[in-house]
Amino acid sequence: MRTSTTRLHLIIMLICISLISCSEKKDSIPPLLESKASIAPKEETDNINATYQKAVLALKENPDDMKQYITLGTVYILEGRITGNNTYYGNAAVNVLDRVINGQNKSDDLLFQAYSLKSTVLLNMHQFKDALDVAEKGRAISDFNSGIYGALVDANVELGHYDTAVKDCDKMINIRPDLRSYSRASYLRQIYGDNRGAIDAMKMAVESGLPGAESTEWARVTLGDLYLNIGNLDSANITYRTALVYRPNYPVAELGMAKVARARKNYDEAIEHTKAAIKLQSEAAFVTYLGDLYELKGDTGKAKEVRSDVIRLMEDGEKDQKDVLVKHNANRELAMAYLNDNNIAKALEYDQKDLNMRPDNIDANELAAWIYYRKGDYTNAKMHADKMLKTNTKNANSLYKAGVIYISAGDTVKGNQLIAEAQSINPYIDQLIINESKQRAVVQR
Repeated sequence: MRTSTTRLHLIIMLICISLISCSEKKDSIPPLLESKASIAPKEETDNINATYQKAVLALKENPDDMKQYITLGTVYILEGRITGNNTYYGNAAVNVLDRVINGQNKSDDLLFQAYSLKSTVLLNMHQFKDALDVAEKGRAISDFNSGIYGALVDANVELGHYDTAVKDCDKMINIRPDLRSYSRASYLRQIYGDNRGAIDAMKMAVESGLPGAESTEWARVTLGDLYLNIGNLDSANITYRTALVYRPNYPVAELGMAKVARARKNYDEAIEHTKAAIKLQSEAAFVTYLGDLYELKGDTGKAKEVRSDVIRLMEDGEKDQKDVLVKHNANRELAMAYLNDNNIAKALEYDQKDLNMRPDNIDANELAAWIYYRKGDYTNAKMHADKMLKTNTKNANSLYKAGVIYISAGDTVKGNQLIAEAQSINPYIDQLIINESKQRAVVQR
């Protein structure tokens, strides 16, 4: 018997993808999909719907009113964040934004807004180089706008251009110190190994936002993740719970609660929180996390079922994107899914596609290093581990992985140093990493 909850929600996600073709008709306005009322506060949902309907009515009266396409693009992006249907809403946004970009009746200001919003969509779809190119077009029109620098920071981070991202973030903060700029400063501090500084910056991001707003509670959950990274489970737990108070049924906060329970090895509790997150939002990453929890619990059969469903339905999703305006780049997600399913060859195939797009990104190199480690190719594993450590990251799980890779490659001294450093940062190293390193050590004997 397949995992019905997993299949149901992933199938729903694919149905949403299949509806994209309905939104690509040149003269039509992509509709808002029916969503669960519990995902967002009613007032927020009503406001989104009212804004959408007002723009649609205005376009019926005047199809050349470019401002309304900008409004619709903003609505689609927000709805994508709230529901998790980024593929459908991302393509809906590109549909209307390209009408501004390619239209005749537009001002520089409207063109700038269209480029700014489109770069955000491309980032959400993991089309990082295209996102950078579009954001640069926006900056060429106006180089004194905080939002465009946010897109530039994000794109350069994903492409591994970290020094450039820092410069762009500094400009962003100087223009407008707010939730968006503080949260990016936090992420860059974390990349460069300043965990405490990252926490301080994310606190500022939370404090500058409106409690209950999706962006504010996203920042609060990210703050919880930062606490988790240094082993402060109590602060992480309180932070996730606070997010759920301000924004009940917030999926990523539910997953945060699952992370705390997982660290404490309360796997049944973690599974319940993860299922709650999946029920609210059909994210493949949530379902993958559920598979990990079943493995940690010792239910390998259930873990295998969940992981097989994720792979099959993600592959179907890839096929269903043939005719979309912008394809969601799922190379990294597929590489991770195949690795979890112990299909090393397919994991390497998709990871190489990810690396070809962003060879200098530390996360892409970390995944490559771990895949080669699992394969038993310690030379290539160490090569990518070197690249993943280039920014002096202090992520405990990353350092622990690097440590076991170095030991396997013959550098026992540095490997043990990295493992000790990881454990000093966070004693709650991911048990799956520990289990894999123990199994690999047995194989090497």
